[in-house]
Amino acid sequence: MRHTRTRAVPVTAAVAMTAVLAGCTTTGATSGDPGGDAAGATKIRTTIDVPASFDPVKALSLPDYVLARNSYDTLVRKDDGGLVGGLATDWKATPTSATFTLRTDATCADGTPITPKIVKASLDRFADPKTAAPDLPTVFGPGNKVKVTADDAANKVEIALARPWGDMVTGLSVASTGIVCPAGLKDLKALAAGKAKGSQSGPYLLQKSQSGVSYSYTLRPEYKAWPAWRTKIPGKVATTMEYLVSPDPTATGNLVTSGQLDIGKIDASGIPRFDGVNGHSVSISRFSDFYLLFNERPGTVFADVATRRAVAQAVDRAAFTKVVSKDTGEPSTMFVQKAIPCNDPDSSSLVPKDKAAAAAVLKGKKIRLVGPQVVGPAGAGNQYIQEALRAAGADVTLANVDVGAWVGTVFGKPDAWDLTVFADLNFLGTLANPLGHFVGPTVPEGGGNLGAVKNPALNKAFAQGAEATNEGARCAAYQKAAKALISNVDAVPLVNDPFIYALREGFSAQMLGGSLDDPILRITG
Repeated sequence: MRHTRTRAVPVTAAVAMTAVLAGCTTTGATSGDPGGDAAGATKIRTTIDVPASFDPVKALSLPDYVLARNSYDTLVRKDDGGLVGGLATDWKATPTSATFTLRTDATCADGTPITPKIVKASLDRFADPKTAAPDLPTVFGPGNKVKVTADDAANKVEIALARPWGDMVTGLSVASTGIVCPAGLKDLKALAAGKAKGSQSGPYLLQKSQSGVSYSYTLRPEYKAWPAWRTKIPGKVATTMEYLVSPDPTATGNLVTSGQLDIGKIDASGIPRFDGVNGHSVSISRFSDFYLLFNERPGTVFADVATRRAVAQAVDRAAFTKVVSKDTGEPSTMFVQKAIPCNDPDSSSLVPKDKAAAAAVLKGKKIRLVGPQVVGPAGAGNQYIQEALRAAGADVTLANVDVGAWVGTVFGKPDAWDLTVFADLNFLGTLANPLGHFVGPTVPEGGGNLGAVKNPALNKAFAQGAEATNEGARCAAYQKAAKALISNVDAVPLVNDPFIYALREGFSAQMLGGSLDDPILRITG
């Protein structure tokens, strides 16, 4: 039977924001995951793309986050209808601070109790600009100053911000904020390689890693710190999680049908093979937002707004949607899916198609396009963009690469690319999330501004949204910021693409409350 899920972000964001603005106490009991009893459960075999690092703070692409979630617990977690406790049992928040009470039964993999001082040490590293955590602007607000205080006697951790940031508590549910125990902080090189024994605060330990091929995790038998999900989660946790790198969705589908995989990511074209066929099922979640992002550094081809506008004129967004998701995706107008709070479905601010105008500007332009292979089957979306620009006369070279290589280029080599099809994972479930990629310092400078964008109207509106104390003012400001981004063609919204799992009979997959980085996989049969 086809199992269709959409991200429950509006409720999640509303509940979280209400708690922040009211300064009330939000409680998530932690009596144990309903699937926490692993008796009789054995193994789940699933797919993953190539991770870039096992250090949660350095997470950049989805596989980094998924594997970080296995081994490092966060203070809070997303559930349908709001946040629940992770390492925290309850919390109280205002626009500039949050105080968390920790659970008392959580331990590191080496047996060290997880105390407020341990949480502080991990969050201090995350918040230190020198660490250059990619999610720092997302979690605490761009350029914000963060002070973490530990009170072991009261079992509490307090986080104070210099400027208001209404998304802080929700941000602390993202896997990159997972708490790294002292053993990991003492050996960052081993942490990045997944070999820092005792560093884990979460349920699984990496036992075997064959880079680019497979990764095997085993459940800690003493682990008790399961979240108390409000949503009923059928089945039991696996004692072993095996991740196989299988970037081709057709091959993945074959592995599921042959019984060599239990849960595998497929694309929309594969749905008929599994939708109620021979006991198989399909799980669909609204997922990645695709948009064009330009490198605007001085001297680059896209430092010129007219050239950026020509690219927008050359691209047919409807055709891109067909190529990427077989029309199962949702064309976007503001870099987010339709259900995201503050989204404006009005498309009047988008640059209209005009192939003749595009050709007049792009003829002879040399463009280095890089895109991850997750943009449509085998990166077909990247190939579509290349051909659309070539049709307009541009000289386009394409690096259609795996996620790890894409991350390494776009985030780590600012002089090696001109244009990318950006695959944005909106972990916060807010309009602020994508906007954060275009404001503040660049990535090499410790910020999140990937293309070195300089847009005063965007910056002003974004700052107003970040400091707003009510949702109406916040949405108005963020919408103004998004329109400033679109009108200056610093980015071009394309489509929200679904995440599709093919499931063998006896297995389930859920993403609660829009938690893109927290797939909950269970054995049900």
